[in-house]
Amino acid sequence: MDDLERWLQAQMQAATQDPPRNLLSGVWQRRRTHLRRVGASGAAALAAVAIAVPSVLASTANGPRAGSAGGPSTPDAAPGTELLTCGAYGDRGISGGELGAHWKAASIEAGPVWIVYARDGSWRSSQRLPDGRLRNVAGVVLAVSNGSTAEITTAQPGRFRFLTSAKASGIYTLREGVAGITLVSCQSYRVPRGIPEGYAAGLTLFYLPLGYVTDLTGCLPLQIRTPPSWRVGWVTEVPLHGACRG
Repeated sequence: MDDLERWLQAQMQAATQDPPRNLLSGVWQRRRTHLRRVGASGAAALAAVAIAVPSVLASTANGPRAGSAGGPSTPDAAPGTELLTCGAYGDRGISGGELGAHWKAASIEAGPVWIVYARDGSWRSSQRLPDGRLRNVAGVVLAVSNGSTAEITTAQPGRFRFLTSAKASGIYTLREGVAGITLVSCQSYRVPRGIPEGYAAGLTLFYLPLGYVTDLTGCLPLQIRTPPSWRVGWVTEVPLHGACRG
C-alpha cells in the first residue's frame, strides 16, 4: 500500500465510512492499466493516469457537496471548439490523473484554468519539416476548477490548432484540428484538508494525448471564456520552450 492508498483510507475512516470492497484495488488497477497504455515517460514527467481520485475524494468529504453554479446544466461546446467532459477517455483527451509534487509553481493560472507545466518548457513550438508541415507537441495538460466550464482558444487561430484526430506519422498542418477546446470539469466537492498538491484536489485534469501544432516561436496567447456569455474573461501568454522570445 502506498502513500495515496493510506491517505484515502484515512480520509474514509475520518468520515466514519468503511471503504467499499475492492475500491482501492480498483483505483490502482485502472492506474496501472493506463500507465501501460500511455507509457511511463509522459510529457514533463507527468503520470497522466485516469484514476478515480476525484470521485473518491468526494465520497470522503464531510458535508454536502458544493454547487456547480459556475457551469451550465448541460455540457455544450462553445461554437467551433472540441468538447471534453469529466470522464473523457480517448485519443482526444483523458480526464483524471496526478501531477508532480510542486506542479503549480511550473504552471500558469488563468481564471478557472491552469495551463500545466507551461513555465518549464512542456509547451513548445512544433518542429517544422522542410515541406512546411509540423510535428505535433503531444501530451500537454490543462486543469479546470471542478464545477466549471471553460473554453480555451488563441488570438492567432491560424497559427495554433488543438489536434482531434491521430495520424501515425505525427505530422500535421495548421488546417487540421480545431482552434479551441471546451472543457467541462467534474462536479465540485468540499476538498478535505491535507491533500498533497500532486493530486490536484478540486480540479479536473485533462491530458491531451495528441496535443497541438503551432508555428509560433515566442509566446502563445491564450484566451479563456466561460458561459453563459462566452466573452473573453482572461488572457494569458504561454512561453514556448520556457521563455517568451518575442
